[in-house]
Amino acid sequence: MIEFTMSRVILIVCGVAVLASVMIPIQSFYGERYDSSMEDAADRLSLILDEFWASEADTVTIRGWEILPSSDCFVEIEGHSLTVHFKERSYRSLVKESMERVVIGHKDMITLTKPVPPADEEEDQLLPEDEFD
Repeated sequence: MIEFTMSRVILIVCGVAVLASVMIPIQSFYGERYDSSMEDAADRLSLILDEFWASEADTVTIRGWEILPSSDCFVEIEGHSLTVHFKERSYRSLVKESMERVVIGHKDMITLTKPVPPADEEEDQLLPEDEFD
């Protein structure tokens, strides 16, 4: 009877050891996968901003809850640098247009507006009056 009990105890100890050895690679796989998704979020947001600056639209509204995967995240944009922060980790991407410092939290909603060109540039773009005839 003791042999039966000892064999079951040894079986449980071996099972726990096998599970522990398998869990370490699985945890690192999910950690790398999460890092990859956060990098993708930073790249996606920089692409959105680059498309906005290249478009003819004058404003764009960015909602934190639509672009950030977690309420623990926030985005910081300054100059050409866009950084997604999650706890103690940071994921960086670059944007084409330089911007003033903007911080977007998960519950924030901001509207970015393109700067109005100076009056001299607007006059250059206007057609002369005699071309309308």
